[in-house]
Amino acid sequence: MAKSLFSVMNRLESLSKQKGLNAHASPSGTACYITSNMFYIEVQLDKGGEVMDVKLAHLGEEPVVCDDLVQHLSEMKAKGYFALQALEKDLYSMSLLDRTQDVNRVTEVLHGKVGHLVPRTGGTPMNIEFYISPYQVLEAELNPGSQVCGTKAVVTVEGTDTVHKLPLSPLLVESQAGEDGHPAFLPLTDELSMDLPAFFVLKFHQPIPMSSSSIEEIQRLTGIQITGLKLAPLYELIVQSTLKEKCSEDFSTHKSCFFVVSIVCI
Repeated sequence: MAKSLFSVMNRLESLSKQKGLNAHASPSGTACYITSNMFYIEVQLDKGGEVMDVKLAHLGEEPVVCDDLVQHLSEMKAKGYFALQALEKDLYSMSLLDRTQDVNRVTEVLHGKVGHLVPRTGGTPMNIEFYISPYQVLEAELNPGSQVCGTKAVVTVEGTDTVHKLPLSPLLVESQAGEDGHPAFLPLTDELSMDLPAFFVLKFHQPIPMSSSSIEEIQRLTGIQITGLKLAPLYELIVQSTLKEKCSEDFSTHKSCFFVVSIVCI
């Protein structure tokens, strides 16, 4: 499961508030203290966010190591990792559907089921290259062997405040296809899923412009509200994208004038 010291600490504080408990980080930032009127819990973390030790103390007693809590927190991370593995296997299987042996990367991005997929290796998460601009396609055609780089997204899983059903195993039915020709999947039943305070995430290397209708459709299908959005007119996004390499400072287009030159061929 994708994590960091900061994200794990935030997760512990969020869970504590849900249960009516108080939580605060130590001055060093590597320990979280969860307190109530009757007891307190001390969670020791390393700099990478791994749980090193958990101590429990009741009122007036010395804190003692609580192996059960250490195991529970570790098990939650392990289950999130298993769910991520299941998703990665499904995505990889989808990338192989209708794929020919000699297909190149640009063709995979333009016409593949999921784009050009690079499986996870070690600590490097799976990433998907899903878009290449027409200019980059032309460059690849005119200069064979050139390494044009399209837009990519990283596939990961992160903790959340609400519980979601995540798969225990791959769900793609490779031997079947739906009525519309798209891949068929097994239903996410109780036997094939587990309830976890986590969800799958696509992380982009840079902000991605998207229409509000598409965002609403994603939220409807996933049941997850997308946060941190910034609204902007389409023309402003186009101008910013076009001039981003020429302008080093933020600029506003509200009072700007733009001229379009049209050429008519007779």
